[in-house]
Amino acid sequence: MTSVEMINTKETPAIAIREKVKVSEIPAVMGRMFGEMYPHLGKDVRCVGPPFALYHSWEGEVMDMEVGFPIAGKGIEDGNIRTIKLPAVRAAMAMHIGPYDRLTDTYNIMIEWMKVNGYAPASFMWEEYLNSPQEVPPDKLMTRLYWPLL
Repeated sequence: MTSVEMINTKETPAIAIREKVKVSEIPAVMGRMFGEMYPHLGKDVRCVGPPFALYHSWEGEVMDMEVGFPIAGKGIEDGNIRTIKLPAVRAAMAMHIGPYDRLTDTYNIMIEWMKVNGYAPASFMWEEYLNSPQEVPPDKLMTRLYWPLL
């Protein structure tokens, strides 16, 4: 059973690329976006945490998303890459273990937890990818979900 807890996040500088993407194309587009940033890691910026995807909004089949890496120190502006800040918020947090195509199961658990505890979800959320599909089988993927609370 997935557990949900309330936490306070800290503002975190990051480099990221933001695009509107068809939901069916998210895996391929994320790979391309991360690939654009990889050459800068350790050279232009110092990565200090797992990669993330920040979902700003979802309209029909199109997701407004931003993917990136948390950094320490100065960021960069290069092509599509921008320096952003992940927000300091009160959020519901849950760990999803399993394939990415089952993430909605964990989001639904989070929604139910919010209802039971008298919270409403913000219009945005983000995920941290703690391991990679190139490293582990789908049932071992670990994704930490953050959904700000209203």
